Amino acid sequence: MAAATTQSSRKRGSRRRNRPSPRERLLASATHLFSTEGIRVIGIDRILREADVAKASLYSLFGSKDALVIAYLRKLDEDWRNEWYERTESMTDPQEKILAFFDQCIDAQPEADYRGSHFQNAANEYPKPETDTERGIVDAVRDHRRWTLDTLTELLTELNGYPGLTQAKQMLIFVDGGLAGSRLERSVAPLVTAKELATGLLGAPPADYCI
Repeated sequence: MAAATTQSSRKRGSRRRNRPSPRERLLASATHLFSTEGIRVIGIDRILREADVAKASLYSLFGSKDALVIAYLRKLDEDWRNEWYERTESMTDPQEKILAFFDQCIDAQPEADYRGSHFQNAANEYPKPETDTERGIVDAVRDHRRWTLDTLTELLTELNGYPGLTQAKQMLIFVDGGLAGSRLERSVAPLVTAKELATGLLGAPPADYCI
């Protein structure tokens, strides 16, 4: 009997050691809830229940719900960049790397239940940020967008041999429109069309380009 009790205690101890940290659990719960239901509609108590974390831990780790939202967006951005780098690691053609942005969106949307862009969704919930932390939320979205634009610009410049900023902005509009259309239609068809438009644009000099 004593041996069985000891074994049971060891199992419980092992589960506790293998359990993610409170910070990891909070971020995982916030990611699930924010990405599937929205940000403002989710209260702190619901996040705490799902994460099985005390309220004091949330405030000591993040400081506020808005700070948790920022952490959620930063993690999404980090994961998105890493996935793109892994996807393009073996590619040498800049055109392939550019179109990989569209392929990544096409692959992600069914898994995300056609929620569109989580970054766009977050920004839409804070059209007029009033506090520093709300402005931090919008800044996190802009940082993701800036990285995408900068990366597309570098690739287009490499591909065509002239500044790629104008075309990169056009590509970003295709991505935006494809994601918005995908959410409304609950289909990847708008993203496929966006990729086709991007393919047609590649190699063509922008309207304001002069030799």
